[in-house]
Amino acid sequence: MNHPPSLQADSAPDIKITRGNLRRLDSLLASHAGEWSWRAVEYLARELMRSTVVDDREIPANTVTMRSRVEFRAEGIGVRQVATLVYPGESGLYDDAISILTPVGAALIGLAEGQSISYAMRGGKPATISVTQMLYQPEASRRVRLL
Repeated sequence: MNHPPSLQADSAPDIKITRGNLRRLDSLLASHAGEWSWRAVEYLARELMRSTVVDDREIPANTVTMRSRVEFRAEGIGVRQVATLVYPGESGLYDDAISILTPVGAALIGLAEGQSISYAMRGGKPATISVTQMLYQPEASRRVRLL
């Protein structure tokens, strides 16, 4: 199957994920994958497989991790959105929650400020988002409190 060039894996930016986030996401996917959209699960699994895994203390402060609050822009539309990336079942805890099991959520994990990624929206339509600003990252917050 031919994909538009912007959706091919070799054009995707390098991404990083923490060991803690990877462990929890792997566990969720292994035990609940059948309950969720196979496309969302497949896309998230591909993103996790291509990511560089780093210790929670070593993740750069400008990188999207679980429960990070981030500002991003939808390319072509120019609309900026602020969202907190959450695990399934946590949407009620944040006013601006976006689940990791949505196309946008799976695209955001591991991106750093200034990076863009193309992904397939629901229905398969291509879209590109760019991380414009990291507003809160739990790992960076913990490091500051420990100083």
